[in-house]
Amino acid sequence: MPKFGDLLATDVWAAAARTLTDFSAEEIFDLPIMDSIYPGVALTSSASANTFGSWVEISADIGVGKRLIAVSVVFTDTNGTVFEIEIGEGANPNEAAVARVEGSMYMGSAAGFENPAVFYLWKSLTDNARITARVKDGEAAGRVFWVAAMVA
Repeated sequence: MPKFGDLLATDVWAAAARTLTDFSAEEIFDLPIMDSIYPGVALTSSASANTFGSWVEISADIGVGKRLIAVSVVFTDTNGTVFEIEIGEGANPNEAAVARVEGSMYMGSAAGFENPAVFYLWKSLTDNARITARVKDGEAAGRVFWVAAMVA
């Protein structure tokens, strides 16, 4: 019988099988329901390349026991760019970044928006915090990004 240190392979297998079957259906299927009270916001990057624009409020009071599940981003310019979006907490002007996403986007034509990019975060938020967002990109022009926070 193969051994791992002082453990027999059968002991390792038994422990792994027990661990894998200890999940309850509630842990697997009881996923949170998204709140629908947080509007999407328009973020404008700075007119200077690689410099954040201003913080924009998503919620004045996020509530208690909330998680930032994901951030959805839509870019509104026909020229592609790389970007970084920060989600912040705190009163104006003392916001502090608690989550950050980076990506690159290109809107195919001026006729419509591209599909949103979704960044999954699963970040616990501070109870009753003010939630904000801001963006920077690689261009020396203020660009608009639509951002929605998916909170549960």
